Amino acid sequence: MTSGTRMARNAGLMMLAQLLTWAMAFLVAIFQPRILGPLAVGQLAIAFSIWLIVGVVISFGMDTHLTKEIARNPQRTSSLVGTSLILRVIIWLVSCFAVWGYEQLSFGADPVQSALIWTISLATLFAALSSAIMAALVGLEQMPFVSLMTVLNKIVLTVLSLALLFAGFNVIWISFASIMAALVGFIGGAFILFRQYPLRLRFDFPTARDMLFASRKYLITALTVMFYQQISYLFIAWLASTDAVGWYSTATKLYGTLMFFPVAIGTVVFPSLIRSHAAGQDHLSYAARRIFNLMLTMSLPVGLGLTTFADPIVRLLYGDAFVQTGTVLAVLGIVLTFTYLNTIIGQLMLAAERTYALNLIMIVAAFATMPLNFILVTWSDTTLANGALGGALALMITEASILLAMIYQLPKGTLGADNLRVCGLSLFAALVMVLAIWWLRSTSFFFLGVPLGAIIYLVAILRLRVLPPEDLELAKEVFTKIRARLQGAKS
Repeated sequence: MTSGTRMARNAGLMMLAQLLTWAMAFLVAIFQPRILGPLAVGQLAIAFSIWLIVGVVISFGMDTHLTKEIARNPQRTSSLVGTSLILRVIIWLVSCFAVWGYEQLSFGADPVQSALIWTISLATLFAALSSAIMAALVGLEQMPFVSLMTVLNKIVLTVLSLALLFAGFNVIWISFASIMAALVGFIGGAFILFRQYPLRLRFDFPTARDMLFASRKYLITALTVMFYQQISYLFIAWLASTDAVGWYSTATKLYGTLMFFPVAIGTVVFPSLIRSHAAGQDHLSYAARRIFNLMLTMSLPVGLGLTTFADPIVRLLYGDAFVQTGTVLAVLGIVLTFTYLNTIIGQLMLAAERTYALNLIMIVAAFATMPLNFILVTWSDTTLANGALGGALALMITEASILLAMIYQLPKGTLGADNLRVCGLSLFAALVMVLAIWWLRSTSFFFLGVPLGAIIYLVAILRLRVLPPEDLELAKEVFTKIRARLQGAKS
C-alpha cells in the first residue's frame, strides 16, 4: 500500500469512526433524558462538565507532544508513554483535592451529585491514560487501531448506558458505564501498543520536565476551548437549578449530533486549503469563497429548520418534563449556523497560518462568556423560569462574535462581495422555507416538514441562482470525497 493510499484509508477510517460515534451518541441522547428526567440528567451533566475541564489539565497538552515526538523518534515510545502516564496520575490526584474543594463550596450535602462527581473522576482518569496511548498510536501511524478503539469505547458506553437505563438503574449506576468504556479503551489500546513497545513505567524527571514545558502551549489552547464549551453548565447550576442544567444538556446533545457534517467537510477540504495557501493568496481566496458559500447554504436550512421544529421534536422525544428544552433548542438552531461557519473559517485560519489569532479569539470568547452567562442565565431564570435559555443566548452571542472576529482576521480579500450576495439570497431562501413549513409545527405531521422544507429550499436556491456553477461542482466533489473515504474505510 502506497503512502498516499494509506493516508486516504486512515482518513476514511477516522471519518467512519466519527460517524459511528455520533450515531451512538444520538441513541443515548434520545433515551437517556426521557428515562432519567431533567434533574438526573442535570446532575450527570454537572459532573461531566467539571471533569471535562479538569481532564484537559490532567492531559496537559501532552497528547500532541507525544504524537510529534513518537513520530520523530519511535524508539522513545516506551519511555515517553510511561512518563506521561505517571504524570497524568499525579496531576489527577492533585486535581481531586481541587475538585473536592469546589464540590464542598457548590453542592454541599447533595449525596447523588457527590457520588456522580467521584464516579466520573475515575472515568476521567482512565480516559486521560487512554488518550496517551491513542496519541502514541497516532504518532506510530496505527490509525486503524485508533479508529477501532474509538468505536469500541463508544459501543461499550452506548450498550451499557442503554442496558442500565432500560433495566431501571438510577443515574449513579448509569455513570459507571463511563468508567467501563474508558477502562476498555485504555486496556485495549495498551494491549496493542505495549505488544510492540513494552512499557517502561519509570519516572524520568528530565523527560517529564521537558514534556510539560513543551506541552504547555497545547494545554492553553485545549483548556480555553473546553472551558468555553463547558462553563455554561456550571453557571446554570450555580445561578438557576440542576433541572435547568438537564434542559440545557439535552438540547446541546441534540445540537451536537448535527455537527458531523461540518467536521466531515472540514476534514476533506483542509488539505486543499493548505495547498491553496501555499500557491498564493489568490488561490486561497478562490478556495475559501467557494467552501464558505457551500457551508453557508448548508447551515441555514439545517439551523432554521431545527429552530422551527425544536418544540415538537422535544415534546415527541422527551415529553412535558422537558418542555423548556424546546426553547433552548430553538435558539441553538440559530447557533448551529454560526458554528458550521466557524468550523470552516477556523480551518481557513489554520491553513493561512493565523493560529495565534485563532487562539486569541478563543481566549477572549472564553472570558467573555462568563459575564454573558451571569447576566443572561440570571435574567432568563428570574423572568422566564428557564435558566437554560440564558446559556443558549450567551452561546449564540459568543459564536456570532467569534465568526465576525475570525472573518476580520483572515488575510485581506479572502472573502468578498460574492459571499455577501450568497449570504443574502441563502437567508431569503431559508426564510421562504420557514414560512412554508411553519404551519406544520403545530400538527401531528410536523416530521413531514423536513422533506418538504428541503425541497422548497433547494428549489429556491436553484431558482435564485444562489450558487455559481463552480460552487455546485465543489459541493459534488466534497460529498463524493466523503463517500469515497467512508467506502474506502470499509474495504
